[in-house]
Amino acid sequence: MRRATFARVALVGAVVATLAAGCAAPPTDATSASGSGTSVQAAAAPGVAVAPSSGGVRVAIVGDSLTAGGGRLLSEGLTADTWMTYAQGNGVDYVGGYAKGGSTVQEQAAAVRPVDDVDVLVLMSGTNDVRLGLTFAESAASYDAIVDTIRPEHVVVAAIPPYDRAPRAAARYEGQLERYVADKGWTFTDPWGFARAGDVFAAGTTVDGIHPTTAGYEALGHALRDAVLDVAGPRAVAPQADSPADPADAAPGTTS
Repeated sequence: MRRATFARVALVGAVVATLAAGCAAPPTDATSASGSGTSVQAAAAPGVAVAPSSGGVRVAIVGDSLTAGGGRLLSEGLTADTWMTYAQGNGVDYVGGYAKGGSTVQEQAAAVRPVDDVDVLVLMSGTNDVRLGLTFAESAASYDAIVDTIRPEHVVVAAIPPYDRAPRAAARYEGQLERYVADKGWTFTDPWGFARAGDVFAAGTTVDGIHPTTAGYEALGHALRDAVLDVAGPRAVAPQADSPADPADAAPGTTS
């Protein structure tokens, strides 16, 4: 075969390999994500903007796929299936955190890194602990470790959603988590009211019995935003100081 023919074959092979890689679908199941994650400062995926810092409540988030937005890493940016997309802005500033699809609380505690000046940490995790048969007693210390790493002013621990594959185990874990949060003096909130039908997901609110629909992520974001503002209060931007007075404006008989 002539040299030119070899070159054409090599070029075609490279193009095919590139197209194949680009078409590979990312994992979407909470149990199937792989790869190591990193704590991130706020970053956005194409098409989903991170609201600019407004001097509002600084919020860090930690969790699994229910926080990252599917079987992915939070470091890949916010998407339509990331609840923080709908919680940020207008007095709530997203400042980073860690989340990885398929991760347990223990994995998150080992991977999370400090984030500066966090007003509120929103921590929502436990579904994958239930999936793997871990008890809350085995996971409890990891909640503490995450809080100790972030060192926020306030801690909001969110309930895990229904888990259709093991609803009783999820409900048992949930009850123990709520009592633990109360003992710690943190704030417990259940943002999943829209999705609950007893111990399972309500019809039409889930894509797989683990994750909500995109509309569900939006409802989740609004509920968690309310929880953040309830514990921290909307932070007012301090007014600018008045400019120094002109000596000519001083009242008669006074000095500046």
